[in-house]
Amino acid sequence: MASSTLRSGAQGETGVGVLPIDLVFEILIRLSAAELCRLRVVCQPWGSLLSDPQFIAAHATRHPRPLFVAGHGKSDPDDGILCRIMDLSGRVIKQIRSKKDEWLISTQCNLACVAKGTPKRCQLLNLVTGERFPVPEGLSPEHTPRKLEFSNHKVSVAFGQVASTGEFKLLRVVDKKASDEVRREQLCEVFTHGGSRGSPWRGKKAAQDHVNMSPLSRVAIDGIVYFLLDEYVSSRDVRPKGIASFDLLTEEWRAILRGPVSILAKGRYGDLSLAALNGSLVLVHSRPYVSMDLWFLMDFEKGLWVKQHTVKVNLSVLDGFRAHPLVILKNGSIVIYIGSRRSLRIYNPRTNTYRNVAKMVSSEGIALYTGNLLSIANDAI
Repeated sequence: MASSTLRSGAQGETGVGVLPIDLVFEILIRLSAAELCRLRVVCQPWGSLLSDPQFIAAHATRHPRPLFVAGHGKSDPDDGILCRIMDLSGRVIKQIRSKKDEWLISTQCNLACVAKGTPKRCQLLNLVTGERFPVPEGLSPEHTPRKLEFSNHKVSVAFGQVASTGEFKLLRVVDKKASDEVRREQLCEVFTHGGSRGSPWRGKKAAQDHVNMSPLSRVAIDGIVYFLLDEYVSSRDVRPKGIASFDLLTEEWRAILRGPVSILAKGRYGDLSLAALNGSLVLVHSRPYVSMDLWFLMDFEKGLWVKQHTVKVNLSVLDGFRAHPLVILKNGSIVIYIGSRRSLRIYNPRTNTYRNVAKMVSSEGIALYTGNLLSIANDAI
């Protein structure tokens, strides 16, 4: 039932029109988010009810089915869409429009990190209001004296939320291109969203070994950003299955984490990626075209990993191999994105079977949407 706080805020005890507010609440909460977004415009009282945080929270509890954010890829035709929010069937519920030459890097809750022409230039987009927030260009003041030395570089940007404070922070790794490993170097910088106006990037100590720059080699979970170490790291004791992690609260690197012992020898580096599944760090060990082993980190201090799933993929060599787990459903099934086929697939570990459930428009990144669809304003799409 609607709470007394919500009831008193929506036309008192008389309700909306001729219906009591409690009854309207109980009727509307049964509808899908997509249907409710259209009903916002019926009348002002309905719009107020559907935008109320208590209603939004109650609806999310009642409709726990996952939603996904599918980003526009650099190689995709420009259709004016930055990203699409969709359900498991592939039905597009919301479209976020783009400006020229931009693409999605990552999302956290209702915020998206967007590249502007190059990953070296980015901004934050609030998916709720459509408001855009600038992110400083150029190196941090601590690293500016080295800008000529790093004139030829590439960047990797991770976006996460500090669990204890709620702050959103960007972590940027700047990689100096070099013809050999000896001259290669990486810088580390942090930027806080919502900090004082005009705040620059803050230079931080780099990781003790080079981190991998590819998108599937990094993931943010509960204020910690994890990176696979580069294949050619200099420290032989962690080569090549080590994982670096950066604490967004303390803004310091933690100790290097070793991967599961059983794959240290036999696993090829290119077959590894990182994922966040139901709040856990997962090391994905792929056997190209055949299967994926999902290793869950159980204890960081002890370096304890447990292989909880082996997911059958069964792709043709002609497909290439681009498969990545997105979420584990309440019934234990695993949702996988097959990038080479632009499709979502649900794998049932109990029956060792899978079914394709959706085709994607985009060929690039897709991730679990952790915001709330009802809070996205109509003028933001």
